[in-house]
Amino acid sequence: MLTTLIATLSLNVANAESLIVPTGEESTADDSSSSRFSGMYARKSPSGFDGVRHGFRAGYVYANQAEKSGYLRSPNLFSIGYEAEIKVASGEGLDFMIVPNVTLLGLNQGVALPSASTLIGLSLFDTFKAGVGANVSPSTDGSWVHMVAAVAFVPAVGKLQLPIAVTYIPSETGDFRVGASLGVNWPKAD
Repeated sequence: MLTTLIATLSLNVANAESLIVPTGEESTADDSSSSRFSGMYARKSPSGFDGVRHGFRAGYVYANQAEKSGYLRSPNLFSIGYEAEIKVASGEGLDFMIVPNVTLLGLNQGVALPSASTLIGLSLFDTFKAGVGANVSPSTDGSWVHMVAAVAFVPAVGKLQLPIAVTYIPSETGDFRVGASLGVNWPKAD
């Protein structure tokens, strides 16, 4: 009985040693599924302030009930603007962002309506971004301050990013706005 116990313990120790991956070597197929998962999806990168990306945006905004303003003939507005993205990296692929934006709306109707937003949000691997914040712009209900929410898909082309974003500005009086934009971001010069 004692020999069986010693043989079993020896076999378990030998199996455990074969699963240990020495430092500096790649893991093998014998790794547990949890370590394979984190190896596939964890992208280690430096954490802390990660710089500023900035660039231009152009798009379309549907401003419900915009004709009531007296300035606009249609709820369909062209938008053009400038945006910056200040990012604090976590080092794990999920980063915090502050995004200020200034936009002119209505140029297609011969009007330049100003709009400014600041959002706080998250970025997942610099590809999917979402945020909420405050918007300051004129509205047909007479208010100037609004909530804004945005989501974006951001493919990269070299050092450039090409954000495709959708924004929503709700309103209790029905004067909501929905917009879509396409843009280009580049990193701040070092």
